[in-house]
Parts: sequence; C-alpha cells; structure tokens
Amino acid sequence: MKSTRSDIRFSTRVLRKQEDLPRYIVVNPEYVSDFTGSFAAHVMLNDVGPFERNIRPWGKGSDVYFFNLTAAQCAKAGVDTNDKCVVTIIPK
Repeated sequence: MKSTRSDIRFSTRVLRKQEDLPRYIVVNPEYVSDFTGSFAAHVMLNDVGPFERNIRPWGKGSDVYFFNLTAAQCAKAGVDTNDKCVVTIIPK
C-alpha cells in the first residue's frame, strides 16, 4: 500500500448507535484537515487489515468525519462496540 498523503493514526472507540446499524469510527477534524470531502483509504484496526473504506464527512453542521465497519472487519480485528482501538488511515 502506497499512500499519497501522510498516514493518520489515532486511538478511539468503536461506536454503534443501535444494534441493527453498523459500527463506525469518528475521525476528529484535526486528523483530516487536508481533506474537503469523502476520500478512499485503507484502514487498519489495531494493526489488523487493511480494510478498504470510504472516509466521509459527518455532515449536518459537524466538522468530523467517519467510516463504517462491517461485522466481519470487527471480528477480524477482534474489536466490538465500545472497545478502544488504534486506527490507522492510509489515504489512497
């Protein structure tokens, strides 16, 4: 994997609004200040992956970004809702 921009690495929690919705990760604005919209990336969770994801603005007046996680990705990385993890985003 070759990145065209610097890799982004931070600690956070895996979130989920309700049981029938996908899990997701919130990306604080300071980590994505070079971006102006959605972008494709490879994502690592606790150094497991990479998983192809689209990083998207949250919208609705917020300056944070987010990406969803599938159940299979969470299982492979050994994380569940509310677990702490280290996220690495490698922009494509």
